[in-house]
Amino acid sequence: MAEAVMGPLLGRLQELALSEVKKLVAVDDDIRSLHDKLMWMQAFLRDAGPRRRLQNNEIIRVYVRQIRDAVFDAEDAVDQYFLRVDISMLHRYSDVIIKFFTNCTTQVTVRHTLSSKIKSINTRLDGIIANKEKYIMDDEAAKTINPWKPSTIISAIAEKLDEDLEIPLVGRDDQLENLKNKLIKTTKNTTPMVISVVGKSGVGKTMLVKDMYERVPIKSHFDVQAWVSFAPNLSASNIQRLILLRLTGDACPKEELERKLSGELKEKSYLLVIDGEVSSTEWKYFLANLPTDNAKSRVVRITHTKPEDAQVRGFGHDKIELEHFDEDTTKRLFLETLFMEDRSERHNNGLISSSAAAAKDERRVKEAKKYAKLVFRVTAGLPLAVVLLSGLLRTKEYPGEWKKVFEHLKLRSKESKRLDIILSMCFDDLPHDLKSCFLYFAALPLNTLVRARTLVCMWMAEGFLRPIEGKTMEKVGENYLKELIDRRLVILPPVENAAPGDEKITVQTKVLEFLLIEAQEANFVEIHSGDDVPSLSTARRLSLQNHRDKYAALAKTLPKLRSILSNFEKEEPGNEGETKKEDKLTNAEPNSCLPGRKGNNTHHKPKDLIRKLLQVSEFLRVICLDGLEVGDELPSEIGNVLHLQYLGITSCSLQKISPSIGKLKRLQTLDVRGTKVSTLPQEFWKIQTLRHVFGSLNMPTKRVGKLEQLQTLMTVKPADVWDENYLDNMKLLRALYLRELTDQTMLSLRSVSRLKYLLILSISREKILGELFTSIKLPRLQVMVLKGELMEATPTKSPNSNLPNLTKLSLEGTKVSQGFINRLGNMPCLATLTLYQNSCRETHLVFSEGFQSLKNLTLDSDLEHIEIEGPAFPHIAVLEVFTRRGKKFCMVIKGRNDDIVKKIKIQEDKRDSIEFNYKDVPFM
Repeated sequence: MAEAVMGPLLGRLQELALSEVKKLVAVDDDIRSLHDKLMWMQAFLRDAGPRRRLQNNEIIRVYVRQIRDAVFDAEDAVDQYFLRVDISMLHRYSDVIIKFFTNCTTQVTVRHTLSSKIKSINTRLDGIIANKEKYIMDDEAAKTINPWKPSTIISAIAEKLDEDLEIPLVGRDDQLENLKNKLIKTTKNTTPMVISVVGKSGVGKTMLVKDMYERVPIKSHFDVQAWVSFAPNLSASNIQRLILLRLTGDACPKEELERKLSGELKEKSYLLVIDGEVSSTEWKYFLANLPTDNAKSRVVRITHTKPEDAQVRGFGHDKIELEHFDEDTTKRLFLETLFMEDRSERHNNGLISSSAAAAKDERRVKEAKKYAKLVFRVTAGLPLAVVLLSGLLRTKEYPGEWKKVFEHLKLRSKESKRLDIILSMCFDDLPHDLKSCFLYFAALPLNTLVRARTLVCMWMAEGFLRPIEGKTMEKVGENYLKELIDRRLVILPPVENAAPGDEKITVQTKVLEFLLIEAQEANFVEIHSGDDVPSLSTARRLSLQNHRDKYAALAKTLPKLRSILSNFEKEEPGNEGETKKEDKLTNAEPNSCLPGRKGNNTHHKPKDLIRKLLQVSEFLRVICLDGLEVGDELPSEIGNVLHLQYLGITSCSLQKISPSIGKLKRLQTLDVRGTKVSTLPQEFWKIQTLRHVFGSLNMPTKRVGKLEQLQTLMTVKPADVWDENYLDNMKLLRALYLRELTDQTMLSLRSVSRLKYLLILSISREKILGELFTSIKLPRLQVMVLKGELMEATPTKSPNSNLPNLTKLSLEGTKVSQGFINRLGNMPCLATLTLYQNSCRETHLVFSEGFQSLKNLTLDSDLEHIEIEGPAFPHIAVLEVFTRRGKKFCMVIKGRNDDIVKKIKIQEDKRDSIEFNYKDVPFM
């Protein structure tokens, strides 16, 4: 994979050519020679990737491997040079510098060392090129193979990340009804039921269950619901922990898991969805510890495994099996996924007249139907293959490029693995710069949701992104994500009220399997998920996925490491290992950090392993440790990894960050969400490269440095030094989350109007300035979240003039008036409005007119009476109402057709008895 190998290095070589090293003419010439050779080799590698999948040519594999190893050595030499220069510049008279010079490692020596290494690599590359000409020239068989050529640009139709464009569920009506009956009907069974939804990967099992899980009749039928997704072969106790975390939001010690989970579920009707492959032993152990006292309870298992292999007494068992589609259903799915953006455009913006849209649809559908039979032929009716193919064609012009796509597929349609063919084509079609970004999903465990903004920040730190045409790296990364979603390679599950960047994304199982093969071929990432730990001395990226022993791989020496990632659920400190009972089930040695030494009682403390990592892995650029205990304090050795650009220590008991973090002069992102870190050392706030800071933090009592690149500040409590000039050092802020403001700092918030690029503003305080809506102008603001009483001021202007681009508004405890709600109706772009508890002063609310762009309205408040009149909400898609226990509720809809009723979701907290009163429309 050319970009994963070459991309970051070419950028570093350009940086090197502009540095002090150019003072040595010979070095400068060697660098330019190396840069030119790598560019030619990059072109070869770009062509070799697709050919490798079409032709099993071992000579090509050897050549690619040799190039990759030489490139890695070059990267090591360049990084070593920059690291030594950075060390020399830390403190002019510090002990580090004295040691630096006493070891005779002066700047000149470092340059000469680099020169020697680059000359050696150039000579090595000359030999590789000579061998290519000797062994690969005039390969006639290769000339007959025509690999798919990648796109050169990003497509122009990618949707916004927050666009609600779920893949439609097509052709599963019978299975949906069957699943509904098995979930709700209890006339025959006297025990809880396990319902296994079975089928090959890609047939739509998760989509089917998700559709039913979110429906109002299901939500109102069960007392307790939880959905957990995880990577294969998770232990029973970890599944229990996940469920308890979903139900309570709290981590739990292992010895209390069974008791606490039983307490949450006992004597209640529960619905548990288990989305992940589990061994038969662990599955039986898991079910055996669930309460069976309520026959209405259900456990839905999404699996490839036959349910007969893991039945447990105390539960009834049933299954729903999904197969491939027939030709007609395949055609329906293809057409619906192909033209989703047309429906969205009409529904969301109303920019196309119905007649013009109908004519446009009719013409395009007629053209697409010509290929319907061929779609079935090349996909064999597998829903995932159909969706991926439609995603590819959405980026192509009709008819010329469509014809090329199908001609390429027809040539390979006789091969058995049709989904792999389509996946290869979708991957090869990606623009070159996008492939490394997509390959990064291989480092994430199966069924893992990752925040879009987190992923983009890691791409930046890896060197995969660079500013293009005046766009920031973040904007380029967002566009890349849009492209991957638009191509259906990345899944964007719908998330209520997610701010831009907070959306969570993932990839489908078969897509991940394909990426893992590509990542292995490119030596992109090492994954530790089993009991054995391979040699990691040359690993450049490491993904920790072993739930049984999270720290085993850290016992290894990792001198070449650039990135380390983990994604575990938060647990109580001191419970990093599995219980003895579970270890006996699998004959595993508990808490062994030295695999292969049975009975060895020598264990490493996690904080010691982290300290060793920071001491040895000096080239680290990305540390993303989620759910991994590192101790109460991040070791001072964090100051050793001077090239670190992304530091994420989340979901653990960390309390303090060492002041040595101030040495990280390249740091772009810090994420300490889910920890106990409340303050950061003053040295941290002097890092001028900071772009994103995430956590629940107190701002320092002293002024911060010039943070001119800072874009995200989440979630902070301003100190008293925060005055009207405080934000002048953060003029590029795009997202600002504030909490617990004092009266003084609240008044200084008027200066927020100076933040011309601000997109997201969140404020949590007992009383909030009403001027946010009346006199403070934020022309680019898209999302506003307010928690606290809004002190309404007499409006001098309509909110639509101060907040012309506001699309999402969430209110909680604001106690606004009916007049305020009426003024919101005039905002031209408001698409999502959420009213939580105590958001309104009155219990009777009328929506009489306006809200012309509103698509999603959520009412989770103490409202007792709602009236909706004809002119309001012309483009509403979802109207969701959460009711309160013991309160009567009435909704009146006037002068509207039945269409709005179909979009209303009435949900009950505990299935309370509620009265409904619909006028002019029937009750659903």
